[in-house]
Amino acid sequence: MDPLPFGLIAFRHAPVPLSGVCYGRLDVAAELTPEGAATAIERALGDLGLRPGVVWSSPLSRCALPAAELAARLGAPHAVDERLVEIAYGAWEGRAWSDIERDDPVAYAAWLDGWERAGPPGGESAIEVEARVRSFWCALSPACGPASGASTHLLVAHAGVLRALRVVACGASWIEAMSAPAPHLTAEHFPLPASAVSLAAR
Repeated sequence: MDPLPFGLIAFRHAPVPLSGVCYGRLDVAAELTPEGAATAIERALGDLGLRPGVVWSSPLSRCALPAAELAARLGAPHAVDERLVEIAYGAWEGRAWSDIERDDPVAYAAWLDGWERAGPPGGESAIEVEARVRSFWCALSPACGPASGASTHLLVAHAGVLRALRVVACGASWIEAMSAPAPHLTAEHFPLPASAVSLAAR
């Protein structure tokens, strides 16, 4: 990965100790401590030669706590943004996927059939996640660092947000975005909006 002068570097949060459970908006603690996750991300940033000017996260603790720790270490602000929260699964939150399929077969089948535009009962569709992530991305500025002049944004993210960024920032289809893996604590680079980069180049 070649670092760019202006950009957004995103890391998916550390794994959580749940398997087979729907946990989008649930505030589930990660398996790693915030300090451990921050260390892994800090090491990866060092390998890339990057020093972010701001650290973004959702308010959920699996992203917010390591982001706050990392921001403190880097001397950068920590910015929490509600638009970066994981996809909402509504009535399915906290339930086993096998139970959802068994107990709510009609809604489950409808969601599998049209997840891009249809969400679970009381939840979000992929298009709705895309809209709020697009709002966040379009507002990013190249001038995100203080006196250091740092121009890289760092995001500790959820998988759904990472995939939405692939659609919004990289032009992927939702099928393509979902097909590619989103490994934990691994850097993924996204460009800033063309308007922001053009402004910085003046």
